[in-house]
Order: sequence, then C-alpha cells, then structure tokens
Amino acid sequence: MPQASDELRDKMGEYFGDRIDDSGPWEFLKNLGWTQTSTGWLRHPEPFREISEKEWDCVDFLCEEWDWAYTPGKDQ
Repeated sequence: MPQASDELRDKMGEYFGDRIDDSGPWEFLKNLGWTQTSTGWLRHPEPFREISEKEWDCVDFLCEEWDWAYTPGKDQ
C-alpha cells in the first residue's frame, strides 16, 4: 500500500513530472550506477561514493511508495 508522504510525492513530481510513477526515479538511479538484485534490493553504485539528496529522495520514494528495499551496507 502506498505510504510516501505528499512532500516526497511532490518532489518526484518536480524531478520527473509525475508524483506516483516509479520509472522516473528508477531510471535516474540506474543512470547513476544503482542496480537492483534478483530479490528486489536496491544496491548503491560501486565503489561507494557520496549519495546526493535527490538520490536519497528517489530511494526513499521507491521504498515507501512501491515497497522496494534498501539497507545501507547490507549484502543483498
């Protein structure tokens, strides 16, 4: 069930032109080197680098609105 805040949805609307769709945030992350495991976990780019606020917003949105998974440092 969707649970992202209106504030986070508004950011997605500003960033990608759609408040709900997951394709904009995922394409953005993927273009920066993020990957998704076969079990659905997001993995940050290797080697680990400073993650931007926009990246974290996208990770939070995907996890909160679409039930994607991410745990920093977890070997998925």
